[in-house]
Amino acid sequence: MTTATSNTCAICGKGKATFKCGGCQQDFCYNHVTNHRQELNKQLDEIEVNRDVFRQTLTDQTTDSKNHVLIKQIDKWERESINKVRQTAEEARQTVLQHTTEHIARIEIKLNKLTDELRVGRLENDFFETDLKQWKEELTRLTEGLARPPNIKLQQDSVSIVNQIYVNVISNHSKCD
Repeated sequence: MTTATSNTCAICGKGKATFKCGGCQQDFCYNHVTNHRQELNKQLDEIEVNRDVFRQTLTDQTTDSKNHVLIKQIDKWERESINKVRQTAEEARQTVLQHTTEHIARIEIKLNKLTDELRVGRLENDFFETDLKQWKEELTRLTEGLARPPNIKLQQDSVSIVNQIYVNVISNHSKCD
């Protein structure tokens, strides 16, 4: 606030002696210059409260980096990516289980047939080296077939189910510099 002039007050419009505000350049009478200063003080109080809130946010991010917005975005990406991998793995398991159940049933039929042949051979004492070799080879085929079903192959696609996350740091100064 500066010197008194004879202009009209910006609040009441009266042509009393007025004071010109050095900031807004408006004229105020003696009665309203105090109101104008009170309004300016109220605005300053609000700015200081906002500054204090910002100071607390800055302190929080400095003391606990997990609170940073970008770290939270990375954490969210990580959770979503893990969920995608788990879902894909579960779908693959279900497909394998469905097809291995059918495959195991076929192996069990062949194993029952081999068991019958072995029992008959022992019971009748009617077997030779060629029979033993054939039964041994069949048991080996069944064992390998159980471990690696011939109609199921696991493949990994070169196209990722998870989108890669990158952090690009721009070397010029930020807006708050």
